[in-house]
Amino acid sequence: MIKKLFITAAVCILASAYVNAQVIKGEEAQTKRGPYETNRLFDNIFIGAAGGINYYQGEQDLHLYFKDRLAPAIQGYIGKWITPSFGVRVGYYGIKARGFFHNVSGVPTWSENPYVDPVDAHRWGYKQRMRMHNVRGDLMWNISNAIGGYRTDRTWEFAPYIGAGVLTAVTPGKHPVTGKKLRNTELGVTVGLYNMFRVCNALDITLDINQAMFHQSLDGEVAGSRKEFMASVSLGLAYQFHNRTFHRTHAPVDITPFTSKIDELNKALSDINAKNKKLSDDLADERAKDKGGKTIIKEAETKIVPSPFAVYFPLGKSTLTDAQKSSIKYFVENAMATNKDRTFEIIGSADSATGSARTNDKLGQARIDAVLAIIRSCGGNYKLTDKNLGGTDQYSKSENKLNRVVVIK
Repeated sequence: MIKKLFITAAVCILASAYVNAQVIKGEEAQTKRGPYETNRLFDNIFIGAAGGINYYQGEQDLHLYFKDRLAPAIQGYIGKWITPSFGVRVGYYGIKARGFFHNVSGVPTWSENPYVDPVDAHRWGYKQRMRMHNVRGDLMWNISNAIGGYRTDRTWEFAPYIGAGVLTAVTPGKHPVTGKKLRNTELGVTVGLYNMFRVCNALDITLDINQAMFHQSLDGEVAGSRKEFMASVSLGLAYQFHNRTFHRTHAPVDITPFTSKIDELNKALSDINAKNKKLSDDLADERAKDKGGKTIIKEAETKIVPSPFAVYFPLGKSTLTDAQKSSIKYFVENAMATNKDRTFEIIGSADSATGSARTNDKLGQARIDAVLAIIRSCGGNYKLTDKNLGGTDQYSKSENKLNRVVVIK
């Protein structure tokens, strides 16, 4: 009978292969493939509840009609998607089960099988009625995301899973002698297929199909094969708590092109300063030559108007490299030093696509503070203001790394 467990697993895999073909065929631009950023402890949490039927598969249960072996089932669980493809959950599954006790020699006693009702006689024996409880944990693999790529707008997703837990069968009534309910407890393994039909970002309709395997003594009858099974089908709802999405891991920002551009601008600024100094020296020489005390040449007023200066940061960082510190100091000593009457604004930000609003606000201010510390270390009484944008896509809608920046203007 252990073949039943593997048959269920095979059905799950075949269903996965078929639906995956449909997923790949409908793949669009918003499909995201890993690797993904590690989510926080309480991100991508879901809870669910469902109701359905249990179908017990004991030693002699084939003596019962199919409908007589069906019993009501309920489930409640909480889980977490650690990545778009891998998740875990724990929950309760059960409520009732119905089976059969084979006894044709006479009325069975509680010592023979505590789950039978002597007045509930049937062909070749007696019906069994049990309160069934299964508390277990599951490891889940979302094949839709693993093979078809992660999408937030997929209508149907499915996740085969394997779980382990404790099953308990309790008598529906009290023992006539002890006055207590009797129970059997066994360890069990479950395989299943968890289907999610998207209603909206926060809510899914779920269809859970599974097969549990456990020791035969759970129903109080020991004979033949040592393993027994119980199949379950449940329909319900699952709610996804915020944050519900995953973000791809971005490669470290390559700021080499920007550094080269900054070097070019700094060289141009240095050339302008050199020309400005030469003009000042020439003017001083001409004034010294005026013996009559009458100035013919008026002092030239030259002013360098600096362009906005940008410092880019890696994801989640607010520290500056030695090269960035050197570039900031050069900007201060040249562009800012010649414009002391001007107010410079220091604007910091993080990208809005990653992190919470609170985290991005802290990150934007930390980046501002890092740049301000270098400016103040250069000395000089500069007029400075700062502005924290927090998470933003102001600088680029498509390249998140361009929004992790401090701009001086």
